[in-house]
Amino acid sequence: MAGFAKRYLLICTALAGLNLAAPAYGQPQETCLSFTDGLGLAVDGAPEIDAAQARSAGAEAALREARALRRPQVSTFGRAAAGDNGLSSSAIENQYGLRVSQRVWDFGDSRLALAAASSELDQQEYLEEMTRLNAARTLADAYLLRLEAQAMIDVIAERREYFRRQQSSVDALLAQGGATRAESAQIAAELAQAEAEMLELQSIYDRAGIRITEYTGHFADLCSASALEADISAAMTPLATIDDAINAALTANPSIAARRASVRGLEAERDRENRARLPIVELVGVMAYTYDDNREDWETRDRLGVDVSVPLYTGSAINARSDQAQARLASEEAGLHAAQRDVREEAQITFRRQLSLNAQLQRREAVAQSQQAYFDAISGEFQFGLGTLPDLVEARLGYEQAQLEVVRARYDLLREQISLLHLTAQLLHP
Repeated sequence: MAGFAKRYLLICTALAGLNLAAPAYGQPQETCLSFTDGLGLAVDGAPEIDAAQARSAGAEAALREARALRRPQVSTFGRAAAGDNGLSSSAIENQYGLRVSQRVWDFGDSRLALAAASSELDQQEYLEEMTRLNAARTLADAYLLRLEAQAMIDVIAERREYFRRQQSSVDALLAQGGATRAESAQIAAELAQAEAEMLELQSIYDRAGIRITEYTGHFADLCSASALEADISAAMTPLATIDDAINAALTANPSIAARRASVRGLEAERDRENRARLPIVELVGVMAYTYDDNREDWETRDRLGVDVSVPLYTGSAINARSDQAQARLASEEAGLHAAQRDVREEAQITFRRQLSLNAQLQRREAVAQSQQAYFDAISGEFQFGLGTLPDLVEARLGYEQAQLEVVRARYDLLREQISLLHLTAQLLHP
C-alpha cells in the first residue's frame, strides 16, 4: 500500500511538472523585424513600385509594337461607289477584300525603331530598380531613426532616474537643514529637463515607428542595433576602397544606367529621323470579291505588287524632326555626363565621410570612458564631503552628453554607410 502511494505521488508530481511547463511551449515566441526583412517588405508594398512597373509594361508594349514593323500587316476593306461607268451607264460598284503587306527593305528603319523601343524598356526597368532603392532607403532611414531615438531615450532615462534619486536625497537633507533650496531647485530643474527631452525623443520614436508600419504593413519591435550593424557591415564588404565605391556607383547605380539607356534610345531615334528620306519597299498583295458592272455579276480578283514610298517634299518637317532628335540626344548626353560627375563626387565624399565618422566614433567612445571615470571620481569625493552638488551635476551631465555623442556618432556612421550602399545599388543586393 505504501509502495502504491509512493508511485501515485511520483506520477502526480510528474504531471504537475508537465502542466507547469506546457504554457511555455504554447506561448508565441517574440520576434523582431530585422533590417533586411524590413527592406524587403518596404519594396514589396510600395505603391511607387506599382507605378514604375506600369511604366515598364507600357515600354514593353511599345517594344512589341516596334517588332510588328517586321511582320506582315493584314487588313480587310470594303468599298462602294456610285457613278458613271465608261460615261455610258450609271452603276454601283462594290468590293470586299483582303490586303497583305510585308516590308522587304526599309534601310534600317524597323531595326532602329526596335532599338529605340528596347532602350526605352531598359530605361524604365532601371528606373523601376531606382524606385525600389528609394523605397528601401526611406525604410532604412526610419529604421535607424527609431533605433537612435530608443538609444538616446535609454541614456536620458538613466539621467532621469539618477536625478530622481538625488531629489529624494536632497529633499531629505533639506528637511534636516543639510541642503539648500537652490540645490533642490537645481535637481528639480534637471529632472524636468530630462523628462522634456524624453518626451521629444518619444515623439521622434513614434513617428519613425509609424513610417515603418506604413511601409512594411507590420507593427513589430525592431531587432537590436548590433544586428543592424552586422547587416550593414556585410553589405559594405565589396566597398573596401574608394575606387571600389566609385566603380560600383558608376556601373551599378540605376539612375546612371537609365540615362545610358536613354542616350542609346535617342541615338536610334536620331538615326531613324536621318533616314526618313530613304524609300520603304513593301510587297503588297490584294485579293477582292468585286461586282462587275458589265457582267452584272460578282467575281474574284487578286493582285501582287511592290510599293515604294519616298517623301519628296514635307515643308522642312523632316529636317525639323531630325534637328529635334539631335537636340534631345545632345541634352541627354550632357545630363549623363553631369550625373556621372555628381555620382563620382558623392561616392568620394560619402566614402571619406564614413571613414571620418568611424574614427570619430572611436574617439567619442574614449571620451565617454574618460567622462565616466571623472564622474565616478566626483561622486566619490561628494560622498566624503569633498565636492559640491553643482560639481556633481556638471560631471553627471558631462558623462551623459558624452554617451549621447557616442550614440549620434554611431548612427551618423550607419547613415553614411547606408547612403553609400544606396548610391552603389548594394542596399538591396549586398
